Amino acid sequence: MGVEITRYSGTSAGAMAGAFLAAGYEPRVVLELLVENKIFRMFRGAFSRGILKMDKVETFFEQYLPATFDGFKVPIFIAVTDILSGRVYYINEGDVKPVVLGSCSIPGLFKPVKHNQMLLVDGGVLNNLPVEPLQDFKDPIVGVHVNPVGEIIKVSSTWSVLERTFHLGVFSNTVYREAICAVLIEPHELKNTKVFDYKKAKDFYTIGYNQVMSQSQEILEKLSHNDATNKIVNSIKNKSM
Repeated sequence: MGVEITRYSGTSAGAMAGAFLAAGYEPRVVLELLVENKIFRMFRGAFSRGILKMDKVETFFEQYLPATFDGFKVPIFIAVTDILSGRVYYINEGDVKPVVLGSCSIPGLFKPVKHNQMLLVDGGVLNNLPVEPLQDFKDPIVGVHVNPVGEIIKVSSTWSVLERTFHLGVFSNTVYREAICAVLIEPHELKNTKVFDYKKAKDFYTIGYNQVMSQSQEILEKLSHNDATNKIVNSIKNKSM
């Protein structure tokens, strides 16, 4: 729609998606990379004393992402939880790989990632909609939340209990942050999806795309802070008349 993204902030899977976008990959290319390389299977990986390791994912990141934050084409902040201090950090400098890996490491499922003096796990534990690093800048914030909570009929395994519990936990810390966003994109069709429904990746991509397009006029109107965006808004309005 011609809207320039000036910076990203992401956590968990959003840290991974944001890192690829910040590196300059087009969204469709990111989807193809993830599907072709079976990245979701990599996350299931090999077990080490009951904890999933991400060695293959680490190699994948080394191949496609810049080594340091300076290598990104668009600035990005990545939210991580340091379980030693019990704090959330928004990192935008230094080595990329351990930070992205740490931000994706769901506690109890994946091995925490050592980085400097911290032990990193999923940033969503404390902040699943990391708008804070963007508040010091003048541009309006577009929030993208892909973990809406729906009702489920039953939980049939220990794995599904863990997954549901984590889902509820990360959802609860997003609610008050939504008000900070100029626009919130939250595809309701994702309410009953699971973290590892990787076989449906292309379907989820389409759901996200359709959600954005259904909000296109709202998005452009609320982001119309420069002449270029105003021209696009007026063009859409004229076509709809």
